[in-house]
Amino acid sequence: MSSRKLQYADRVALQQADQAIRKDVFRALVEVITNCNDSYSRLEQAGWSVGGEIIIEVHRKHKNSIVRVRDHAEGMNDSRMDKVVGTYGEATSGMKEDKHVRGMWGRGLKDSIFGLGYGYVHSFKGGNFYSCSLLIKKGIPTFDLAEPIRATVPLRQKYGVLEGNGTILEIVISRDDVKVPQFDNFRNYLQRHFELRPIMSNPKRKIILQDIASDGKVRHEHILSYKSPRGEKVLSEKVKIQGFPASVKLEVYRSGIQLSTRSEEGDYADGGLLVVSNATVISLTMLKFESDPYASYFYGSMQCDYLHDLLKNDEPVLTATRDGINWTHPFAKALKLTVESKLEPLIQKEREHAVHDEQTKLDKQLRQKINHALHELNTIALTELTERREDGTQKIIQLPPSGIGFFPERAYVQTGQSLSLTLRADIVEKTRAGATVTVISNSPEVIVSTPQVVLKPNKNDPTIGEARIHVDGRQVGGEGVITAYIGKLRAEAMVQVHSKKETLVAPPTRGSNALFTDINFDDRTDSRQRVYFDRVNSSIVIATGAPSVKIYLDKNNRLDTTPQGQVLLAELITEAVCREIARSGVERGKFIVLEGSEADAIQNHFIRLQNRYAHLIHEYIVTIEK
Repeated sequence: MSSRKLQYADRVALQQADQAIRKDVFRALVEVITNCNDSYSRLEQAGWSVGGEIIIEVHRKHKNSIVRVRDHAEGMNDSRMDKVVGTYGEATSGMKEDKHVRGMWGRGLKDSIFGLGYGYVHSFKGGNFYSCSLLIKKGIPTFDLAEPIRATVPLRQKYGVLEGNGTILEIVISRDDVKVPQFDNFRNYLQRHFELRPIMSNPKRKIILQDIASDGKVRHEHILSYKSPRGEKVLSEKVKIQGFPASVKLEVYRSGIQLSTRSEEGDYADGGLLVVSNATVISLTMLKFESDPYASYFYGSMQCDYLHDLLKNDEPVLTATRDGINWTHPFAKALKLTVESKLEPLIQKEREHAVHDEQTKLDKQLRQKINHALHELNTIALTELTERREDGTQKIIQLPPSGIGFFPERAYVQTGQSLSLTLRADIVEKTRAGATVTVISNSPEVIVSTPQVVLKPNKNDPTIGEARIHVDGRQVGGEGVITAYIGKLRAEAMVQVHSKKETLVAPPTRGSNALFTDINFDDRTDSRQRVYFDRVNSSIVIATGAPSVKIYLDKNNRLDTTPQGQVLLAELITEAVCREIARSGVERGKFIVLEGSEADAIQNHFIRLQNRYAHLIHEYIVTIEK
C-alpha cells in the first residue's frame, strides 16, 4: 500500500478561481488588500510600529490592463513565498494561531490572480529581492520561483520600496471576459466594499489609489476612506445564543436617511449589519429583513467570536464561494433567530411610524392648507428677494442680485461618488473672465475636489462666467455648505450626502423661484430646535417632539386641529420663513449690510420681516371660528 497527498486537478483550481472571483476585479482586490492589511496586523501584534500604507496602482489598457498592490509590511523570502503563493489551500494567514487576520482558507491570492489572468509577486525581505509568478502555460496553472538576488537601489526604485521590507502584487488582466472598471469606479466602490470598511476607516492605514498613464506616471491619486452613516444608536446589547457556548454583541443604529440595501447595491450597500468575528468582517446582512423597506434605515454590527472558533476547526460555517455565512449550519441558524428577535421590534416601530406619517400626508384638508400657505410664503419671498430690471429686459441666464450664484443651490451626492455644481457670475459688472474662484466646504463629509477654478464665458451668454466645481460625499447623512469666493463676492450651495442612487434627484419645486417647497412634521428631529429650514430639501421642519410643541398636539399627535395648535404652528412657520428670507437676502447681496456685521444684519431683517408678515402668515394657517 502507498499513500500520497491529494492535489487539485488543474481544471479544478481554475474553476475554483472562477467561482471565488467571478470575473470581478473588485472581488479580487478585496483579497489582495486584506492580505496587505493582515501583514501589517501581524507586525502590530508583534509590537512593531508600522506606516500602514497600501498603494493600489491601476493601469487601464485596451488589452492586458495591470493592477498592482504594494505594501511596506513583512515582505517574504523564497521559502515563505513558496508556501504562501506556491501552494493551494494551506492555512498561511495566521488565523489558526488566533492572529487578528482575515485569511480563512489560504487560497485568496491564487484565486485573485487566476480569476483575472496571470500575475507576479515581488518582495523585499532583509537585503534580498524575491520574485515568483503564477502563469497559465498551455492551460496549466504554473508557479515559478526565481532565485533570490540582492536588493539594489535601482531595483528598489523600480518597485517603489525604497527601504525596508515590502511586497508588490501585480495582476495582468488578460482574460477577455473580465471587464476592467473605469478609474472612478475603482475609487467609488473599493472604499465602500463591506469587507474593506474596517481597513478604510482604520486611522493606522493609508490606502492610496493611483491612476497610471501610459508613460508610467501617476495621472490621478486619491486617498480612500470610509465612514459609517450618521445615525442614532437604538440597540446595544450582548445576547446569549441558546444551545451554544456563545453570545453575540449587537450594535444597531438608525439613519435619518434611507440606506441602500444588499438587494440594491450588493456588497456596497450602506444598510445592514456587518457580521464580525475576532475583528474580521465576514458578511453583510439584514437576515430575514433583507428586502423589508422599513429595515433600510438600520445599520450596525453583530460581533460573534464563536464563529472564529468554528472556522479554526474547519466547520462549514461559511460558504465555499465566500458569499458570507452558511445559514444552514446549526449554529448559524441559532444566531440568525437570536438577532432577528432583537431586530423585529425596531423594524415594527419603524413600520408603525411610517403608517402614521402616511396618514398625515393623506389628510386632504391639511394638505390643501399647506399648499395654499406655501404659495403665499413664496410670494413673500419673491417680493423680498427679486429685483426687477428698469429696462424691462431679461437676461438669458438669471443670476442672484449679488451677481454670483451656484446652480443648483441645493443638491444631493451619493456617498463615495462625485457631484458637479455650476458656479455662474456676472463678468461684466461684478468680476471678469479668467478670474480665479476659491471654493471651500465647511464639512469634512463633503469634500471639494476642485478648490480653485477659473471663470470662463458662457457659450450662450458671454456676459456670464461659468466654472464647474466637483464635490465628493464621504458620509451618509452628512451635509455641508460649499462656498465660492471671488474677491468680496460670495456664493453658497448646500450639499447633502445620500445613500441610494434613486434619491439623487432635485427636490420637487413649486415654481422656478420657490424658496419653500414643503412643511413637514417630524417627531424624531432634534427637539432642542423647535423649527428649522432644511436647505437641502427646501422644506420647513417642525419638531413635534420638542416639549413646548408636544403639549399642543392632539390625541393623534396633530398640531393643526386645535386653535392653540394652529397659533403655535403659525408662529413656528413665521420664525422659519422670516429667518430664512433674512439669511438669503443678506447672503445674496439683496439686503445691504456692512462688512463683518452679517449676523447682526440677518437678525435685524428677521425682526423687520416678522413685523411685516407675521399677521399674514397667521391668516394662512389659523382658522378663526366666527
